[in-house]
Amino acid sequence: MTQAMKFCSHAGCRNLIPLTERYCSKHKHEESSRVYFHRKHSGGKYEAFYHSTAWKKLSYQYKLANPMCEACLKRGVIRKVDIADHIVPIKEDWSKRLDYANLQALCIVCHNIKSEKEVKERKK
Repeated sequence: MTQAMKFCSHAGCRNLIPLTERYCSKHKHEESSRVYFHRKHSGGKYEAFYHSTAWKKLSYQYKLANPMCEACLKRGVIRKVDIADHIVPIKEDWSKRLDYANLQALCIVCHNIKSEKEVKERKK
């Protein structure tokens, strides 16, 4: 009986390797140098809020009502919404966390750009 095989995890490599391995012998060095990024967990009330039923319902309703990314639409691009984002971040104004008027529909790209700008502004 033959062992089950899969492709090497290196982008574009078509070498077959056992299911228990990640990289072929040519790309094995990448396994040790691979950096894994995980979302920071701020914990406390912010993380609890984003897991709350109230937020899940509100963001779902907002995304249903606004199915396209608002930032992309301003540029004439049509892209589906991924995230109901707070215009004023909840770390700046906790009272606006469930304010429907404080939400905007964003795709993941636009959300990441906005979040990066906010982080840079906070560091100033």
